Amino acid sequence: MMRSPPRRARGFTLLEVMIAVGLLAVLSLSVVQSMSSSFKAKRNVLDANERFHEARQTMRRLTRDLRMAFLRAQPPEEMREEDPAVLTRFLGEEDEVYFATSAHIRLRAEGRESDQAEVAYFLRRPDYDTPYSSPTLFRRESRRVDNRPDRGGATWPVVDGVRSFKLEYWDDAKEIGDDAWQRSWDSDDKQLLPARVRVTLELEREGSRQTVRFVGQAAPKIRRPIQPITEFKR
Repeated sequence: MMRSPPRRARGFTLLEVMIAVGLLAVLSLSVVQSMSSSFKAKRNVLDANERFHEARQTMRRLTRDLRMAFLRAQPPEEMREEDPAVLTRFLGEEDEVYFATSAHIRLRAEGRESDQAEVAYFLRRPDYDTPYSSPTLFRRESRRVDNRPDRGGATWPVVDGVRSFKLEYWDDAKEIGDDAWQRSWDSDDKQLLPARVRVTLELEREGSRQTVRFVGQAAPKIRRPIQPITEFKR
């Protein structure tokens, strides 16, 4: 009985190899695009969360300082000492504010400082590079309280890329309505602090046209000037 010759193994044709390579390339490209989209979405979420965190922390610190703001008045003439008493002042504009507050945090127990300080918030172009086109919100704090809240102390940035920073001051002596919100406040004219301060903070988002916007209010606990305790001299 004669055996038939063995069949030779048939390989892939060039066309089949090209089709397989093409399908593999399409699948690989789809996987890469999907992963790239996932990483981009993750970066966007992380960036948004970071900006929201910065806005929340800024609003929390600013409103805390405003709630603890105070005015120090001149004591009666019969109770004044030889040296004049140190007075304080509250100066507020639409995009900046200067005031004395008792919200200072003492970092050293033996430090020669109290819970009182002068605080200022204002917008300014930073002297360093940032990924944002808008200015930076700065905070200045001075442990020496005097009647010039716009001078002295140390200044540092709070948050970069501030698209909008607006302050409004509620005057309860006026009728309820839009006229009660004032664009400025000077304690030398009013002789007291505003009933409420409304803060609007809007931050840019890097690489996006969207913004992060927060609106909050703070009511100073002590509105009228307080008099320093002095010993009565006859």
